[in-house]
Amino acid sequence: MSLYTKKGDTGFSSTMNRMMIEKSNPVFNLLGTLDEFTSALGMARPWIPAQLMEIVRQIQNDVISLSGEIAGGPKFATRERVENLEKAIESIVKMLPQQSWPGEREALPEVTPGASEAGAALDLSRAVVRRAEREAVALSQRRGLSREIMAWLNRISDLCYVMARLADQLVPQSSRNAVHQQESVLPSKSEAVLSQTSVPAPYASLPSLGESFCAQAAVLCSGVLRRAREMGFRAVASVCDSGGNLVCTMRDDDAFLASVDIATNKAYTSVSLKMSTKQLAPLCQPGAPLYGIQFTNGGKIVVFGGGVPLKRDGQIVGGLGVSGGSAQQDTDLADYGLELFQGGSCEE
Repeated sequence: MSLYTKKGDTGFSSTMNRMMIEKSNPVFNLLGTLDEFTSALGMARPWIPAQLMEIVRQIQNDVISLSGEIAGGPKFATRERVENLEKAIESIVKMLPQQSWPGEREALPEVTPGASEAGAALDLSRAVVRRAEREAVALSQRRGLSREIMAWLNRISDLCYVMARLADQLVPQSSRNAVHQQESVLPSKSEAVLSQTSVPAPYASLPSLGESFCAQAAVLCSGVLRRAREMGFRAVASVCDSGGNLVCTMRDDDAFLASVDIATNKAYTSVSLKMSTKQLAPLCQPGAPLYGIQFTNGGKIVVFGGGVPLKRDGQIVGGLGVSGGSAQQDTDLADYGLELFQGGSCEE
């Protein structure tokens, strides 16, 4: 399969709604700048402290969904998502030392980027997304863009700004190696604040991901692996669709190789039998109604905890399977994943 198609050699390209337009069109200027923005965030990730890593990853995923809407795909930007960004911004502002923050939006502190590698990289990302905001204005003059798209871009730039200031506080004058050797370098005051404060949605639940089940599956698996690490082990997470077809599998570093098939089969089992594998377990004991079912379906039926069906509006839309810990740990981890998918908080 060739990487290049030669279809763009004439200077035209198509959007998701299959409209062929010139590559100099403002829509491609905006989409290209958003691509540059998420790439700049990717460049920031080796330096940013652990407290901001999941936020940056979520922004990158959300930019993909926003670009899809701009290109003619499903709607992503909503007033609720804009409000969630505002809450996240205010939460981070509260983590910053009061003497360095005036408290008025019109009087944001002027800074010279470079106090830390992480802060400088986030400042660069902010500059890129501000350019994207200007290009969105230019595009809106040729065709309609929703107010929510414009507001979302504006708030994301503000979020990058406050994250950069927090990064400067967390890792002052750090080096890339130093950041990897220790999770963060915290002034005692910042450490105390962070221990009591968490950043709220849109980074606490999956509904912020947009309409793509594939994108939701990827972030769900990522969230489950992160939770497994917090529980003290490495895991594998798999998601299948309502037909039992595999959508996404993620294996954490050093997770058991056997867990890949086990997690996938747990996801399949929960969908095919419309129940969690924990619920299935007692039904498969000798003398129970479903005894022996584990020997059917080519051995894909798993009869111990760690698999749950995923539902939206009462309908099964997929299944989640996790493996890597004890039976109880896998069960607890799957229940956490279900809560995450349904929009519950990721924070304890």
